[in-house]
Amino acid sequence: MQPIQWCVITISFFLLSSSLPVLCSAKTVPILAVLSQIKGKVKAGTAKKMTEGINGKMLLRRHRVWTEKRGRATIFFYDGSEVRLFGATELTIGAKKSRSSRWVRYRLVLHSGSFWGHFVRGKNPVEIEGGGIRLQLSNASLRFSKKKTGIDISVPSGMAKVFNKGSSVKLLAGQRLYQIRQNEFLPQKVSLIPNQLKLRIEPSAPIFSGKESLKLNLHFQVVRFGTDRPVDRPGPVHLKGNYYNLMIPDSIRLNTDGKASTIIEAALPRTDDRTFEGTVTFHAIMDQSGYDDVQDGLLKVKLTNP
Repeated sequence: MQPIQWCVITISFFLLSSSLPVLCSAKTVPILAVLSQIKGKVKAGTAKKMTEGINGKMLLRRHRVWTEKRGRATIFFYDGSEVRLFGATELTIGAKKSRSSRWVRYRLVLHSGSFWGHFVRGKNPVEIEGGGIRLQLSNASLRFSKKKTGIDISVPSGMAKVFNKGSSVKLLAGQRLYQIRQNEFLPQKVSLIPNQLKLRIEPSAPIFSGKESLKLNLHFQVVRFGTDRPVDRPGPVHLKGNYYNLMIPDSIRLNTDGKASTIIEAALPRTDDRTFEGTVTFHAIMDQSGYDDVQDGLLKVKLTNP
């Protein structure tokens, strides 16, 4: 993510945090999230009045976000949860609160399309609905797709509870449900996510030299899970890192062999930063619908500052 994007998100959440008490007020509409990392045409707003989506747009309760066929957008929630909408997707966000106002629970409704999400809700799980399927999850990641052939759900990390009209099942990390419908017996449909996006970096033990930035070569490869056999799987990749001084390209795409390489630039931490311990985590996902069979790519790298 470019530094300017972090500025937009930081400012937006500063404004959002000042309005956080409205989550517990029945007289005002809650501010839940902010829109960012937009690609292509995106709209957001109420169902009757959707306007052009822009980076930093505040999203309120019952707001919808719509992406065109080639569009993308990320929704950042106040608690650190995030949702990445792929092309041709429409999603409504909302919230449910207890009568005592002691907790607020996010609720998402997928009307069409596909998204990836990572949720860090602790004891108050997120609720997701779409196509007659209902999910509850916290501290977990998932991909959720609504298609004419059925619903696809995969859980790269954590655990999700899935319900339909007649059954329920727990999906653990690395498991998925493929093309399910609202009347099927879910436990019989559970399978493993067969592929994984692997990350590798050069140099493997990067060291800062003086005041110069580090240039890192990051390599991607889709492999068969468990055997690391290369899989020919082209497609776009969305890459992020948890260090504020990273310069990451906006566009990364795997070739027909399921491979890609890109250069990441890492600048020195701020002189007043006493919290950075040098470990950076890179997180890569397939940035398009139709990749529920590919697990996320994760890589931890130690940046040494002599």
